[in-house]
Amino acid sequence: MLDHCGRPARTTTPSAAQHRAEVEVAVLGPTEVRGLAASFSRAAALELTVYLALHPAGVANDAWATALWPDRRMAPATLHSTASAARRALGRSASGREHLPRSHGRLELARSVTTDWRRVGVLAASDDPDDWDEAIDLVRGRPFEGLRNAEWTVLEGIAADIEERVAGLACRLADARLRRGRPALAAAAARRGLAASPYDERLYRRLLRCADLEGNPAGVERVMGELLANLGWPGCAPGAFDLAAVHPKTAAVYRSLSRRPGDRAPRH
Repeated sequence: MLDHCGRPARTTTPSAAQHRAEVEVAVLGPTEVRGLAASFSRAAALELTVYLALHPAGVANDAWATALWPDRRMAPATLHSTASAARRALGRSASGREHLPRSHGRLELARSVTTDWRRVGVLAASDDPDDWDEAIDLVRGRPFEGLRNAEWTVLEGIAADIEERVAGLACRLADARLRRGRPALAAAAARRGLAASPYDERLYRRLLRCADLEGNPAGVERVMGELLANLGWPGCAPGAFDLAAVHPKTAAVYRSLSRRPGDRAPRH
């Protein structure tokens, strides 16, 4: 059987293996855990689950304790009760095994637990833009929103890495949609990327091009005004934009697209 592009149709998607997971830790926006057996009885148990989900190879107790309580040393009894609370909330898999197996001095989630970020990675590795589309739809906002203590995501570079990769994926998808002559869908992809990485000017450059391709000169001005306001330059009106505040590539794209007299650079 062939797909709509004339290629052999896939019998499974890149995310099929991920869909077999029974619990998903969602970090691409407000933090939540899907598929729980019971609610978390304490915030630290949720934080532990998120930390372990982002460290699938497992971590020593000292490591996750330091991440969750960076300013103090917790008693072994507190660590034990936190792990027990996480274990109760996660429950057991369909096979009867605990999603958080018991272990001495180290914790590691079972393979029955996955993350939305892992699903994005699988889909983004595909060469099919439809898979990129499915991946970007998983982005709901800034990574780790609502997590009480997200300092470890910054110190370990995890949040920055996620934002960078989501923005890169959004750019790739937007470019693919622009090549198909679909600027509105390209803009939607860029907007989804900005939900996770709101200061990435690569995405704003795509939005500028999308507005121009839609024949919307006011949209070009609006996007530039939005970017400058986001960078801390509120109240800038068209004609008074301080382009020194943005990346030279962004300024060049804007100048090439702006319809204001004297500002439009020749296109080559």
